[in-house]
Amino acid sequence: MFSWKHSFEKINSEYETVLKKRQALNNLYSSGKISQFTFDLFNKEMDEALAEIEKQKNILLEKMNAKLKEVEEQIKILERLLANYEIQHVGGEISEEEYQQEISLLSLGLENARKELATIKETMDRLAGIPKTSEPATVQPTIKHEAITEANVGQVEIEEVEVKTETSTVEVKTEGENVGN
Repeated sequence: MFSWKHSFEKINSEYETVLKKRQALNNLYSSGKISQFTFDLFNKEMDEALAEIEKQKNILLEKMNAKLKEVEEQIKILERLLANYEIQHVGGEISEEEYQQEISLLSLGLENARKELATIKETMDRLAGIPKTSEPATVQPTIKHEAITEANVGQVEIEEVEVKTETSTVEVKTEGENVGN
């Protein structure tokens, strides 16, 4: 499993929850069910929650950037190993059977590392797309991941990678706006 999956899902979920609460608060205020004072009190709490989400998002982005560099390095290593086996095969230094086995494993590892890299980049883009505090927003899609394992030299373990997206939109009304008009 990707080490950042849980953190991403938590941040995304918390963000969606705050947006839904803010929408409910705006509806209560616009319908006259709560006073300006009550609106301001709860709105301030939501601003603070969004600021904390922003802080968590930035920490996660830093961790994911480090993971991105790690996966890029793994790809370079796998590419060098693949090239090395290809060269050894052409030079007659290894048997056809050993060549096929190693090339197959390295190719799978390389393919999965590239998928992981793409998933990390996509998730980082989604995290970067979460608006800062107090901005009207559309909820970003939630990404669910199944992971691959890291490749060790000479031994590659592979698991499937599955990316599913769920998209939902939450309208956020700011003071003085009419939602849905």
